[in-house]
Amino acid sequence: MSGKIAFIGVGNMATATLMGITANSPDMSNIVLFNRHVEKIEKYRDLGAHIALSLKEAVESAQYVMLCVKPQSFPEILPLLAECKNVSEKIFVTMAAGISADIVSEAAGGAPVVRVMPNTPMLIGKGVIAACRNDKVSDDDFEYVCSLFASSGNVIKIDESDMNKIICVTGSSPAYVFMMIKAMCQGARDQGLLDGESSLSEKELVDAICDTIIGAAELMKHESKTPDQQMATVASKGGTTERAIAELENYHFCEGIVSAMEKCTQRAEELGKK
Repeated sequence: MSGKIAFIGVGNMATATLMGITANSPDMSNIVLFNRHVEKIEKYRDLGAHIALSLKEAVESAQYVMLCVKPQSFPEILPLLAECKNVSEKIFVTMAAGISADIVSEAAGGAPVVRVMPNTPMLIGKGVIAACRNDKVSDDDFEYVCSLFASSGNVIKIDESDMNKIICVTGSSPAYVFMMIKAMCQGARDQGLLDGESSLSEKELVDAICDTIIGAAELMKHESKTPDQQMATVASKGGTTERAIAELENYHFCEGIVSAMEKCTQRAEELGKK
């Protein structure tokens, strides 16, 4: 599979995808970039990337078009696609939450569309990327698009009917983890672990929390136990963990996460209606 790849918008997710594509070779001769702030992408010119001066130029010069802009920008972006030559022959890849493949395809003259939902751990090659397609995308093109993301993480293929729902599971969820890390740092700080007499630095504390979370997640993946069973292995009767879990339950920890996920999906649905 070959063909130039255009990126419309070069933010964090586009950068992570570019890093994955060029992981084995820094050559970007098949990459076309368009960004409103051209100074942010000038560094890619030395690697061989073509810097387009307009969205139209970028789309017309590529076979695969990555739409790496926020959902709120689509009302401005979509009408411009219809002005591009041979637009229906392009394969579009959209990363925007809530924007359906049909919306993009209709604006692009019925073009094939792949939807992906990446997450920020892609930046270190540890992402989870959900992918789906409309019925105009061939098997070969879908596999090729998925391969572009595979070097940046784990690609899971789903039906589009599940795409808005997966956002709260993989797309937005790193923020939940960061919020937990923040809370754990604050709890440690409140107990004096970072005061003048502490034997720990702030970096050591953050690393210890992150490593604990990573270790717990890896344990969950490698053992055939449910979350409740894993919790039971840590929380001995009358011990410290049992007390801690009881306090989390008192503050409706699980209910809060479930409610947050529901709100996340609701917002994705709203964005798709604008």
